[in-house]
Amino acid sequence: MGRVKIFMDLKRFFSEEIDYPRRRAVLRGEEFVHAVKVTRHKVGYFLILCGNDGYDYYGKVTDISSDALYAEITERVLNDSETVRPVILYAAVGKDFDTVVQKAVELGVKKIVPFFSERTNIDKVNLPRLKKIVFESSKQCGRSCLAEITAPINFDQAVKEAKNGNAVMFYEFERERKISSAEWDNEQPVNVFIGAEGGFSEAEKQLFIDNGGKTYTLGKRILRVATAVVSALTLVLEKLGEA
Repeated sequence: MGRVKIFMDLKRFFSEEIDYPRRRAVLRGEEFVHAVKVTRHKVGYFLILCGNDGYDYYGKVTDISSDALYAEITERVLNDSETVRPVILYAAVGKDFDTVVQKAVELGVKKIVPFFSERTNIDKVNLPRLKKIVFESSKQCGRSCLAEITAPINFDQAVKEAKNGNAVMFYEFERERKISSAEWDNEQPVNVFIGAEGGFSEAEKQLFIDNGGKTYTLGKRILRVATAVVSALTLVLEKLGEA
């Protein structure tokens, strides 16, 4: 129990300098500042290092300079928080998009694609801020890989991009078809579409269907976007056996 508790209490950091064969790792930049100035790591402290490769590297701090923290890797463990099948979220931009990104990352989404639709009421996003949210949320929820977030695209482009995958739209006026009835190509990711607060227009829904997508219900109540994202992703993950 002691070893488990120690590992649960360890702080997680992402590093681009993990050399597992040599059992060495280095933290620089913002992660170095966070480790030394915020979490007050010192020589002899243990931590978890992630290289965006699906593994957790357990390390012990061996040295700290003015701009770098050095660690000895003591163990490499496969991180089981990533989904086996990629889930990609296509979400309309809106005032609560920070929350949408945060929850999507916590639920294991591999990629987030913001889009502009007929009923979006925001014409730009702060991509650097969203990338920071991805980074912080990944650390908080114990992921070893950072989700990708792209620059916003138009809805038509999003539909074409997702055409070759398993495209599902949660549509507010769909009442019959549940996600449990979905049949998906196992070789392709699941592309989940969530609209703006005003929902999808009839023309957008038809374009989606014409390109091979299918609509599904989230129940009889109209949900806000952040709630819809959590509900939709949870249902998809359950369907995939990833919940």
